[in-house]
Amino acid sequence: MKAKEANRHWLTNISAEKVLIDNRSNPLLSDSGLHKLLADDIVFSTLKASAAMGYLAPEYTTTGRFTEKSDVYAFGMIVFQILSGKQKITQLIRHAAETCRVEDLIDMNLDGKYSDSEATKLGRIALLCTHESPYHRPSIDNVIQELGGLMSSS
Repeated sequence: MKAKEANRHWLTNISAEKVLIDNRSNPLLSDSGLHKLLADDIVFSTLKASAAMGYLAPEYTTTGRFTEKSDVYAFGMIVFQILSGKQKITQLIRHAAETCRVEDLIDMNLDGKYSDSEATKLGRIALLCTHESPYHRPSIDNVIQELGGLMSSS
């Protein structure tokens, strides 16, 4: 278990634009770490853009540190973006997920071609991932387990 923990890497700068899909529908992450080699001002401007989009976890502004829970937060924001079709996630979208109002959460362009139960579960996962407090967010292992359960039930 300790070896597994030692090999974990935090991505620190996840955004929807960096999630790619290959020809077998496997998700891939692009731009994994090159920003660390760039000048500080470039990194700062990248982080400012990420913060403006809502990807950076709230605690980053006070601690300046990235953790696994920061990545979980960013993942939750990406799930909200995918569900809603919107780049900027508002309180209305969060409220729709909290109250299970799928019709207010889901991208209208999907034209009803989605599973209400799966969308509700994904909204719940996104809510958990984007909890204000990192201590109340699930671990990435729990998120993966939830997603696996979602896939096996469909």
